[in-house]
Amino acid sequence: MENVRFQVLGYRNFKRKSDGKPLTVLTACYACTPDDNGRGAFGMQYKDFFLPDEKVGTLTPDCIGQEFIPQYAITGFGRPTMVEYSFKAWK
Repeated sequence: MENVRFQVLGYRNFKRKSDGKPLTVLTACYACTPDDNGRGAFGMQYKDFFLPDEKVGTLTPDCIGQEFIPQYAITGFGRPTMVEYSFKAWK
């Protein structure tokens, strides 16, 4: 999803039912890309991001409406995992 900008719609803090582990999910929207258009998707889409364990519960309502910039790293299992994120004013 290169050159895709995410705008924060909201977030939710909750506990996983199986073990009670606290989690935070941020929901952001983004405009469909030309590739999406080629597959018949137009307009806006949304994506849920699970925040890293050390960032759970740290969001405030001030982040809603801002641009969300996730940063990923490859884990030991060879999968990309969000390790950090930042916000900036949506322009």
